[in-house]
Amino acid sequence: MRSVLVYIHGKNGSDDEAEFYKPLFPGYDVIGIPYKAETPWAARAELPKLFDEVCERSDNVILIANSIGAYFAMLSLSGKRIERAFFI
Repeated sequence: MRSVLVYIHGKNGSDDEAEFYKPLFPGYDVIGIPYKAETPWAARAELPKLFDEVCERSDNVILIANSIGAYFAMLSLSGKRIERAFFI
């Protein structure tokens, strides 16, 4: 059973910010998504593919998204299998 925490950063952020969550979620692979989208329509095209690549072979997925990353996540990942989501 593989558990993944996916982090989506806000504007001017970085997928490296995911490191902050590692001690808070032991037992989870904590992965930041390095997306480039700056508009909702670009996020809708880019994020689902990146999310699927990160979450393949995962049984449990937690999503943490910050600022505009939270908006992009709600807009583009609503149909995905996510156990819990935290929007900051």
